[in-house]
Parts: sequence; C-alpha cells; structure tokens
Amino acid sequence: MLDGAWSFVRRHQRKLAVTAGIVGGLYYSGRLLVNRVVEMQAVSAKERTSKENIRRRFDQNQRDCLFTIMSLLPELSEQVLREVDVERLITELRTVHRPMMPSPRPGGSSGEAWEGGAWSAGKSPSMSVAAGSEEPGAESPGDGGTSAAGTPGRSMFGEDGDQGAEEPVRRSKVEIWEEIKIQSFARTMIAVYAESLLTMLVHTQLNMVGRSTYLDAVVSKLADPDSHSSFEGRYESRLSMADEQNFLMLSWWFLNRGWRQLMAQISEATNHCIGQLPLKERVTHRELAALFNGIHLRLRENGLVQSLTAVLLPLGDESVADYLGSNRLAADRVFTPVFVRLLDQMRDVIESADFVYVFNSCVDRLTTQLLESLQESFPEPLPVPRAPMLPTVEGGAAPDLEGVVREFEEFSASPESRVVIVQLLPRIAREGHQILNGVPNHYLENVSASREVQALSAAVYTAEDVTQ
Repeated sequence: MLDGAWSFVRRHQRKLAVTAGIVGGLYYSGRLLVNRVVEMQAVSAKERTSKENIRRRFDQNQRDCLFTIMSLLPELSEQVLREVDVERLITELRTVHRPMMPSPRPGGSSGEAWEGGAWSAGKSPSMSVAAGSEEPGAESPGDGGTSAAGTPGRSMFGEDGDQGAEEPVRRSKVEIWEEIKIQSFARTMIAVYAESLLTMLVHTQLNMVGRSTYLDAVVSKLADPDSHSSFEGRYESRLSMADEQNFLMLSWWFLNRGWRQLMAQISEATNHCIGQLPLKERVTHRELAALFNGIHLRLRENGLVQSLTAVLLPLGDESVADYLGSNRLAADRVFTPVFVRLLDQMRDVIESADFVYVFNSCVDRLTTQLLESLQESFPEPLPVPRAPMLPTVEGGAAPDLEGVVREFEEFSASPESRVVIVQLLPRIAREGHQILNGVPNHYLENVSASREVQALSAAVYTAEDVTQ
C-alpha cells in the first residue's frame, strides 16, 4: 500500500506541488487578510473613539457657551434697560394725565388764591397751565430733586430759589410718544444685535479655548513630558490658567464699551427710518417687517459690519489703556505670547467673511422670531360677506361667474389687518425686554442652536493651530 501511495506521488508530484503551493498561498493570504482586518478594525475603533471624544468635548463646550451667555446677559441687560429706559417715558407720560395738586407755598396761608389747580401768584390760570396736553412739571416724590423723566428737576421758583419765576413747561404727550416710538424700536434692535454678537463672541472664545485645551491633552499623552514647546512643528506652548482667564475676560469690552458703539449706530438708523413715521399710522404686519428691514439695511449701509472688530475687541492705545485700567490689569502680565496669538486668531475670525455671514443670519433669525411674536398683535381680518347665488328658471341656484372670479381675487390677495403704530409700541418694547431677560429665553435658545452658529463653532474648534 505504501508502494502504491509512493508511486502515486511520483506520478503526480508536479500536480501535488502546485496544489500544495496554492493551498499554502491561500492559507498565508487568509492569515494576512485576517490580521489586516483586525488591524483595520482596531484603527477604526480608535478613530471612532477619538471622534466620539471630540464630539463629546464639543457638545459640552456648546452647553458651556449657552450657560456663559445666560450668565453674561443680565449685566448687558441692566445697562441697556438703564440707557434706553422706555418705562421711564411711560411713567412720565402718565404724569401728564394727572392734575397738579395744590400745596401750600412757603410762608403762605391756606387762604391764598387757588385758581384752576395752580397758584395764581399774580398770573391767570392760562399763564400757569399750558393748553391741551401740556402741564407744569412737578417733582416726583422721593426722587431727590429729580423729575419724573429722570432728569434733574428745577425748582418752581427758579434755579436761585427766588419766588415768582416762571415754572418749567413739561413736554407734551406727543413729544413723549415720539420718544417712546424711537426708543421702543431702538431698544428692541439693540437687543437683537447685542444678543447676536454676544452669542458669537462667547462661542468663538470658548471654542478657541476648548481647542487649545484638547490639543494640550493630546500633546501631554503623545509628546515627551519634558517638551513644552513643540509637537511635530505644528503646536507651540500650552495655555496657562492666567492666559485663559485674560482671554475670556475680553468679553468685558463688549459688555461695557462695545455695545454703546452699537447703540449709537442703531439709534441713528432708527431715527432715520422711524423718525418720520406718524404715530397714528396704521400698518400691516408686512409693513412692520419692512420697517425692521429698513433699519437693518441702514446699518449695513453705514458700515456696521466693518466696525464689528472695534465693537468686540479693544483696539488702539486708548481702548487698550481703558480696558486695562478699568479691570486693574498690567499690560506685561496680560499680553503674553500665548494671549497675543489667541487675540490675533480671534481678530482674524471676526474679520472673516464666515463671521459676517453668521452674524447676518443670526440677526435675521432673531428678527423673524420677533415678527412672529408681534403677529399676535394683528387680529385676523374679517371675512368678506358673499352675495347670494342667482336663481335659475327651475328655481335652483345658478353659479355666479363674476362672484366666483371676485372670490378668487379676494382669496389670492386677502386683506391684511392694520394696527395703529402706537398700539404696537408697548409690545415691541416688551419683546426687547424678553430678548435680554426672558426666562426661559427662547430667543437665545433659537440663535444658539442655529446651524450657522454651530458650523462656525465647529470650524473654530477644529481649525489648525499652526505657529508662525
């Protein structure tokens, strides 16, 4: 049997050699393929873990951005509401309706002349009380010599206290309403632009810090622990706690100085677009949207985009000195190489076309949400009554072709309800307050969750940090 097997091998040795080579090659290729697949799976798992880690850090960074903005908004809101105080004007308007109450004159008796609610003092009531809606000014109680308008009040006997001087004339209701109109629109626009800029500023800052922190963590694991200066020639110096605090403190400039530059530009644009609008003008929701769009267009024509860097960052020697002096900081301790590098990168981001695009999209997004909220102030138009159908010879109702055409025209161009602009002012001013102080703040949640802001944050977070 062995002789037979051996003879078989000798007769077919070439075939058996080829078969053995093929089998061995397949086995080796299979093992190599399995090992390669295992390596690829390991690499894929490592990359997936790394991406999940980056995504988790990024998502946490975005939540930190939202909480940071919510903590900074009260400081901004307090200043905006104090500088553009619509409520003070409403209080002043209410005092116009109140008649002046008699009060005993110093050194006088209770029997002195009282005519028409004003002391005569040798003058007729028509000389003391203005006609129509104007009334003499009176100091509000507990205001320490300050009038109801919030401005220093003047004594009714003159600045030097002499009796017999003419009393100051209070502003008319129309003048107060005109100022309420301007400031209501201006405050709401300031809130829209300020919240958009604050959102983008905080997202840019925290994502730059988050990127540096992540790179520091990678360097600490892959690089030599004793090497603190370079990693493959692409990353230099680690972000210290002092540099991080000084960099994040840059938001102070916008919260205390920059927004005032923004307020000046918005006030000018509002006066230009709303100043000539009559108080009794009846507008539709579409016309109201056109008014807001006119303010946006005016701001863009006046170069608001070109001034964003000066609004968000202290530029120039005077601004830097003001920033350092107000925060009691030393220039040699603040402007370290790492801080200067981050500041230059942030300025490049602000001056980029992507930042401008995201800024405009944020403003448009908040304005759209504002107009949707103001839609509630416009009642639904009443339906147009329809004429009865004409009877036919058989007594049925024949179709009225003219009526059908008229109904189609009314459907295609349905009438819009109109509201007097004065009735919209309280709601507009309240929405400006809601943008800054809303709890929960749906405006802030809307703009922070927008795709444009998230895309800008991702671009900043994943940008290469290449040393020059």
